[in-house]
Amino acid sequence: MQEVRNSIGKLVCLIDKEEHKVEIVIKGCKTIIRFSENQVEIINTHKAA
Repeated sequence: MQEVRNSIGKLVCLIDKEEHKVEIVIKGCKTIIRFSENQVEIINTHKAA
């Protein structure tokens, strides 16, 4: 996974190019956004694993 950081060096998200997904973790909540050909899937969980 590739890390994406903002201008002050804080981790914003992780990008997985092979699985076509973006993973965002904020305050213990994880959001995974997965892209396929004609579809976007969004998965939310309450605790970061």
